[in-house]
Amino acid sequence: MSGHRLAAALAAAAILAAPGAPCRAGTPDADAVLARMEKAGAGIRALTAEFRQERIYALFDERRESSGTITYKKPGMMLWQYRSPDRTAIYIKGRRALMYLPDIRQVQAVSLAKDRKTEMLLIGFGNTAEEITRNFRVEASRGEDGTHVLDLVPAEEGLAAHFRRLRLFIDPERWLPVRSERFEAGGDRTIFTFSNVRTDVAPDDALFDFTPPEGVEVVEY
Repeated sequence: MSGHRLAAALAAAAILAAPGAPCRAGTPDADAVLARMEKAGAGIRALTAEFRQERIYALFDERRESSGTITYKKPGMMLWQYRSPDRTAIYIKGRRALMYLPDIRQVQAVSLAKDRKTEMLLIGFGNTAEEITRNFRVEASRGEDGTHVLDLVPAEEGLAAHFRRLRLFIDPERWLPVRSERFEAGGDRTIFTFSNVRTDVAPDDALFDFTPPEGVEVVEY
């Protein structure tokens, strides 16, 4: 379970050259959607939200669900706290991510300079349009629920090795992601759904620091 959790969670709110792809007739313009997201994100210093994660395994036709909370603060600090079915926590600060697995008393440490999947956690939460289009081909469409849908296809091998496409569902009022889907080459899919998003918060930087408890194994990746 922990291996799947790491692969899923470290792959989804500083993103890593291709411009946005032209949109189909009758759909929103990708550059316009990205510009609105960038404008909205510029006014956000921090946010909190609840999330639900669905991991879908194509080979076994199996679905696993988990849930928790996310806290984000500029620049590039995030804390993912899983509440159910276990209490895994992921701390991101600077160029390092720490995943704490209390059930097995282990911390998995990931260098963001080495593991490109981790950067996917930040997409849509205050990035500039340039940051997103630098390494993705972008296409926009309209969701049935009125959201703007952005399909992000990796434009370079480092990211393409981990997934073939990301799909973001953007709230047309707040211009923040309410849902993200990650499609892997093997057919597996991970879905994050966000709710109760608040931007009137001011978490302390210390919240994103984590010191492993005594006796906990630290594994470097």
